[in-house]
Amino acid sequence: MNFEPDRLGENIEEIATRSHAKPVTEELSKLKEALKSEFPKAVWIEFEFRQQLRIHIDVRTIEEVTLIEARLPALCGGAFSGVFSGRTPNHAFLHRVTASVDR
Repeated sequence: MNFEPDRLGENIEEIATRSHAKPVTEELSKLKEALKSEFPKAVWIEFEFRQQLRIHIDVRTIEEVTLIEARLPALCGGAFSGVFSGRTPNHAFLHRVTASVDR
């Protein structure tokens, strides 16, 4: 097989890339940082995906639960819905607020 050096690049196309696209992790990090600054007393903030993306915010007091339940739906451009609270699994002294992430 003989390849002519000047013809090698004729059939090569550049792979299209999206320079303006942001990775999912970057978007989730922004949401998490916004929640950390809004709720500084939160012990733990984490995302979970099981057929739907959810955020869990663990706090120590019922007063913090009430505050988060009231403020969360209006934060981050309305990115959170279906807010509810309950126990934090395996942590008897923490309360968990959970919401769907719609963004």
